[in-house]
Amino acid sequence: MLNLYRRHLPGCTHRAKGREYMKCSCPIWCDGLLNGKRCLRSLKTRDWQRAIRLAERLERPNAERTDLVPCAQPGCPARVDRGRCEDHRKSISTAMASFNEAANDLARSTKRKNARVLRCLEKFISGRLSLVHEVGPQVLYEFRVQRPVNTLTWIKELGILRHFFRYCCDCKWISENPAKQVSMPKNLKPAEREPYTPNEIIKIFAASETIGRGTYERLRARAMVLVLRYTALRISDVATLARDRIRNGEIYLHTTKNGKPVKLPVHPDLQSALKVLPVPRGAAGDCPYFFWSGCGSRESAIRDTTRTLSAVFRASGVVGACSHRFRHTLATEVLGLGGTFGEAADILGDTESIVRKHYAKWSRLRQERISTLMRTVFDTNLIHEKSVAVNS
Repeated sequence: MLNLYRRHLPGCTHRAKGREYMKCSCPIWCDGLLNGKRCLRSLKTRDWQRAIRLAERLERPNAERTDLVPCAQPGCPARVDRGRCEDHRKSISTAMASFNEAANDLARSTKRKNARVLRCLEKFISGRLSLVHEVGPQVLYEFRVQRPVNTLTWIKELGILRHFFRYCCDCKWISENPAKQVSMPKNLKPAEREPYTPNEIIKIFAASETIGRGTYERLRARAMVLVLRYTALRISDVATLARDRIRNGEIYLHTTKNGKPVKLPVHPDLQSALKVLPVPRGAAGDCPYFFWSGCGSRESAIRDTTRTLSAVFRASGVVGACSHRFRHTLATEVLGLGGTFGEAADILGDTESIVRKHYAKWSRLRQERISTLMRTVFDTNLIHEKSVAVNS
């Protein structure tokens, strides 16, 4: 028979009272005969009731256990000491690695963002929690408090966390999504980007001819700015623009971000700039790209293009200048000259709803068209009212 006792730690104030004292929280050991041999071992618990069950299991290993409880995962028939069975419990690091491996259809940039957010969460809970089902809404609220990001960035990160925990739900490692219980910030207004004025565009073009150490950098910078001005492509599409995408005076491609087709005429100034554009440094043989040598990753090419344009914007002195404002500029011009939201969406390679939400800026031309339309409506109504009065 096994006898239970507490093995007092060196710092226990009841150490002098010996084995008979059991009201402290020191580890529980067992001592006695088991199958004719002495058994002296730790039960690896401080809970007395659990220690009794463990001792009974040692004494009667083949007896049917009545102290087991159902697995915490709904629908699982397994019975365990507590919590979840081995099939329905997963460490946080293993779950995150599995989630990242399963996202094979995502772009590399998206995978990198997902991994970064999950790595920050894992670092935050390291040493506190080890299993994914132990993460609750309160932990995520605490994680938000210590995250040095603005509200808009947190909305994106919370979306990633919801996606991750939904994956864990599908794998039955957790019963419910804790990130879904974290409230999403509301009533936020995105940063407004105003279209460039003609004077600001002139300043940016002038700055493109002054940066760098020589003609090579300036020709490339001017061509990049012209592409942004007359096509409003995203910077990722500018950086990887291929020569075969321009044929017969037109540019045709599918955007990198959403795969939308874009087909536009090429402005004469842009044609001239691309014609004299030097071959990218480091290119081997006939380079198929305008600005990218083809060596290295697409991400590195985008970073190089971003650095070049940032230097142009700084040199121009235009406040808040960035590549994305060229999209607002072109959309405003199209809508101001009578173009529809659908046409603006086709030009930008976006959906009509996105254009309505982000690019429908006020402009003088557009306001003049609206005012003219309203005057026409008023004149038509006045003529109709006079006609009714005469007939009556």
